[in-house]
Amino acid sequence: MSGEQRPERPTAGHEATTAEWVAFLEARVREELEAADALAPHGWWDLTEPGARRFGVQGMGGRVFAPVLTGSGHFLDQATAMHIVRNQPQRTRDDLLAKLALVTLLKTPSFLENTLTGPLLMVVQQFAAPFVDHPDHPEYEPEET
Repeated sequence: MSGEQRPERPTAGHEATTAEWVAFLEARVREELEAADALAPHGWWDLTEPGARRFGVQGMGGRVFAPVLTGSGHFLDQATAMHIVRNQPQRTRDDLLAKLALVTLLKTPSFLENTLTGPLLMVVQQFAAPFVDHPDHPEYEPEET
C-alpha cells in the first residue's frame, strides 16, 4: 500500500454486527490512547516563533522536539506545524475518550434495541474507517497477491 493514497473501504463479505464494530473501534481507540499517553511527557505543545532559529513544535520548557522543514517554504512549514499542534496528545486524548464513551453506550444491552443504534453505528463505522487496512477491521479483506 502506497503512503500517498488512502486505502478504499472494501465491500464486506458478510454484514458485521454492531458488537463487532464496537469491539473493533474500542480496541483501536485503546491502542491510540496508549500512543498518546507515550507522548504526554512533552506537556502541552506549542509552535516556535516564526523566524526562530529552529521552526517547529516545542513542548513545555521551549524544547523543540519536532522541527518542521517541508522543503516547500515557510508558509507550508507553518501550516504543517499547526496541524501537528492541533493533534497533540492532550487534545487527541479528549477525542479518543469521547469515542470510548460512544462505544460504551452502544455496548449497553438496553441501548442495542434503541432506534438510535443504526445512526450511531454509522458514526462508529466512520470512526473505524481510518483503520480499514487493519486485519481485525470488520470489513477487512487482504489484498490478493
